[in-house]
Amino acid sequence: MIEVLKEKYGPYCLGLKIDCREKETHIPAPQAPLRFCEAVRLAFDKPLLIKAEDLNCPGSKRSMGLFFEDETLMKNIHQESGIDPGMIRKAVNDIPRLDKPPESILLGIDEEMEKEIRPDLFILFLQPARVMELMKLYALKLKQFPLIRPFSFMSVCGNVFVSTYKNRDFCISFGCPDSRKYAGLADDLVVAGIPYESCVALFS
Repeated sequence: MIEVLKEKYGPYCLGLKIDCREKETHIPAPQAPLRFCEAVRLAFDKPLLIKAEDLNCPGSKRSMGLFFEDETLMKNIHQESGIDPGMIRKAVNDIPRLDKPPESILLGIDEEMEKEIRPDLFILFLQPARVMELMKLYALKLKQFPLIRPFSFMSVCGNVFVSTYKNRDFCISFGCPDSRKYAGLADDLVVAGIPYESCVALFS
């Protein structure tokens, strides 16, 4: 399936699996703590195996079920963005997180690995026109519309990865300052997450 996605949408597509047991010893771990969105950028080029403890930003840690001090996180977001604390609170409460930290997350499942490992979902960086085409196909074949979260923080980790994984739904985010800075998300791209089973229904 990853080969199909790359043929249609370019190189910024990756498969992802939580708590993968196959071939873990063959996949490198990050050399230093990093953000989840930064790990996604690295995994576009080659597979990467991360543990929740490898993550070093509050948004990523919160998304993975490691960081439960939402008040501290909301204060940081307010200081960085200037957005009204009440609005931040509503947004953070609406952004899902994993119920418990995963033992590991395998990012960048390639065509060869996919013969043995079924991804949980795919993350894609896409131009808006391509997202529109994908939304139309999704509605046509699956009779559903994607979940689009408008929040300008935790875009890759919470609004796409965790939301797609927990809701088993096509999720879209417009990005956040960290994903633009650390994940290589260009100004003309947005982030999408698609469950594996949805991709099979769309493209098989």
